[in-house]
Amino acid sequence: MATKRKLDTATPEPEEPIDPSDELMFLCLGGGNEVGRSCHIIQYKGKTVMLDAGAHPAYDGLASLPFYDEFDLSTVDILLITHLCSAAPCLLFPMANAPYSFHLDHAASLPYVMAKTNFKGRVFMTHPTKAIYKWLMQDSVRVQNTHATAEQPTQLYTEADVLSTLPMIQTIAFHTTHTHAGIKITPYPAGHVLGAAMYVIEIAGLNILFTGDYSREHDRHLIPASAPKGVKVDVLITESTFGVASHIPRLERETALMKSLTGVLNRGGRVLMPVFAIGRAQELLLILEDYWNRHPEYRKYPIYYASNLAKKCMLVYQTYIDAMNDNIKSMFQNRLAQAADGSSGEAGAGGPWDFRWIRNLKSLDRFDDVGGCVMLASPGMLQNGVSRALLERWAPDPKNGVIVTGYSVEGTMAKMILTEPESIQAVMTGRVGGRVQGVGGRGKPGTEGEKVMIPRRCTVQEYSFAAHVDGTENREFIEEVAAPVVILVHGEKTNMMRLKSKLLSLNANKSTPVKVFSPANCEELRIPFRQDKVAKVVGRLANQIQISNAPPSPPDSDEGGVTRGEKKYKTANEDQIVSGVLVQNDFKLSLMAPEDLKEYAGLTTTTILCRQRLTLAAAGLDLIKWALEGTFGAIKTISSPSEDVKAETNGGAKFEEADEEIERHQATVFEVMGSVVVQIASRGEVEVEWEGNIANDGIADAVLAVLFTVESSPAAVKQSSSQHSHDHHENKRNLHAHISPSERLSRLCMFLEAQFGEDAITPISRPKLNISEDDGSGSSDDPIAAEKARAQLEMVELERLHNAGIPVPGLEIKVDKIVAKVWLETLEVECSMRSMADRIRAVVERAVEVVAPLWE
Repeated sequence: MATKRKLDTATPEPEEPIDPSDELMFLCLGGGNEVGRSCHIIQYKGKTVMLDAGAHPAYDGLASLPFYDEFDLSTVDILLITHLCSAAPCLLFPMANAPYSFHLDHAASLPYVMAKTNFKGRVFMTHPTKAIYKWLMQDSVRVQNTHATAEQPTQLYTEADVLSTLPMIQTIAFHTTHTHAGIKITPYPAGHVLGAAMYVIEIAGLNILFTGDYSREHDRHLIPASAPKGVKVDVLITESTFGVASHIPRLERETALMKSLTGVLNRGGRVLMPVFAIGRAQELLLILEDYWNRHPEYRKYPIYYASNLAKKCMLVYQTYIDAMNDNIKSMFQNRLAQAADGSSGEAGAGGPWDFRWIRNLKSLDRFDDVGGCVMLASPGMLQNGVSRALLERWAPDPKNGVIVTGYSVEGTMAKMILTEPESIQAVMTGRVGGRVQGVGGRGKPGTEGEKVMIPRRCTVQEYSFAAHVDGTENREFIEEVAAPVVILVHGEKTNMMRLKSKLLSLNANKSTPVKVFSPANCEELRIPFRQDKVAKVVGRLANQIQISNAPPSPPDSDEGGVTRGEKKYKTANEDQIVSGVLVQNDFKLSLMAPEDLKEYAGLTTTTILCRQRLTLAAAGLDLIKWALEGTFGAIKTISSPSEDVKAETNGGAKFEEADEEIERHQATVFEVMGSVVVQIASRGEVEVEWEGNIANDGIADAVLAVLFTVESSPAAVKQSSSQHSHDHHENKRNLHAHISPSERLSRLCMFLEAQFGEDAITPISRPKLNISEDDGSGSSDDPIAAEKARAQLEMVELERLHNAGIPVPGLEIKVDKIVAKVWLETLEVECSMRSMADRIRAVVERAVEVVAPLWE
């Protein structure tokens, strides 16, 4: 019979909440489930690192950029560039009109980021990478300027942007650690191209290894990648370009390549090898040079390298011999020794990059296309440029052959031609003035019905010399690093999912499974990493820590060889409480005394001493102490008058004679809660003193509240009361009830000034007369007599008002531009605006009630 599970076993335990600062945020702005526009963001503990800034080879203009709008680049602290190599065209223009330019799949958008966005961080790359970066970016922008079209006259950045941002790039050497904004970075050789680096990034003790494009193959000139020694990697971010596919061994590939190449030459054809200007091209040049040296019968076939940019960058290869493997270094040393002995023949002259059988082709106009030859031409994706022009020229001849040696991106001609199509579209054929002429000289290819197609009869073969790890090498490297978290990037979705499944299947044999992620573009990944915070005690605080000595242990010991005395010793140390100031600097915590802040933390401290003085005439010493003890408990008495006498006279009241007596003010000092000192003098003067901080300020406020109320307490009244007698015969006037009319008027004006402003109230000197025009008091024919009669009436009216206790007839109130008159006898208000009159009347009536009636 089935039974129900108990509640405690059926209900999962609640997980502890995770602090957002303990989460590693990873975001792919490019290179997620795709190859191209590599750009990744990692955030941890408030620090942000950006990895690479590439562009996509299959898109043009802004569409080729990573999704920079999805992240605030102003928060980036460090931007790391792993490597540079020319690949497919940087499609800053539409594909149909794209010039011969280069795409840097990991750094093509770096000038755009530095010059066109709100990026404010630091940029790091290796020395060879920066040297190649300058040549590649300048050449790319110049070619784009030459071939700008009306459809797309602008570009993402200019040559001025490249040159202005170049000094902002900081170079670093392999195996050296640099720290910026609390982030430590250490580059290691990646073996992909010259200068390619993988980075170990340390943030708050969390180690992140970003491989970029890397290779573990021992080739002819590069140092293969290896796992960093002595570094515990917590997160591994690695490429997955080839998924789980395996490469043919290098020697077998070289043999098959030369067999295919010589087969084309033997049948009288021409060999086209689309390559990148920088990268695997140099490896292929070394292979061809070595084969031609060992096989004189093929020296009649010339080898061309059609790339002016590669010729410029060859100077970088000749400069950074120390960044290459032992094969190149030994070759360089041998040729130097031969040159010093004078025994170097024509074949051994120069350095390892000075070729005898390979020559550079400046342009196709100088190329004599007669007979067999081997042509290494860029770009490697066959989108345009010299390699596309030669493909369209040689494709119809079945004697010719195309050998693809690098990785081909989806959507490019290099990927398409591997399917051996019957025809290819003409892009470079018939180019005039930077435009491609279509059928009949009208339009341009790319529109339906006007495409120019070229038959493809040449042979197509592929031999992968891409400097990327295959599935086996990648898996072995991941297991060697042994990171608990693996993030896969830079790979097509199918290959990436296959590699992810393979890695997850290996968890069955592991006690701790490895977490594998393959985020898509703009998919935010958050991984929690909880770490214990450890603080180092330094300075005088470390000297104050008392380590209790363990008592003598008995001869018998507990299990495991740990005595009881040792257990007590450990318990005493673990339970010890240390109090100080905790200082964090670049994720390092230090506990120190406040006095050591300047020495160990470089911080200047200031102590604020607060004093408050007050006089308590009615409260005595005992009452103050009683009130403080009632609020704060026990009060520590630091000093008292009797103690002061004993301290000064060593126990006996002994006074010396003096010429002049100096009055001594003895005081009693109390300490409240160990932080606030209350000093009480004999004359009732009280001084409260404390060191200003958040806790002490609160205690001091409470002490002052007690002192300010101690005199009004019943105990104070009882203590300060005394007998007193007086008579009641004196009849004192009530000053508030018997005030003069002028004082009442002054109070009324003060009330009105508070309402309407100080300059708004003006007394009226002339009274209001109730005289009609038909009154016989004056003649209208004699204005002088009428004025005298009116003055006589005003004098009579003023005398009447004064006798009634009204000092002035009225007040004039001016608010903004509105004037109102208030007659004090009747409180009548005259104003042109009725609402203002009502308001003034209400205020005047209330003022009269406040200052008491002015008249009856």
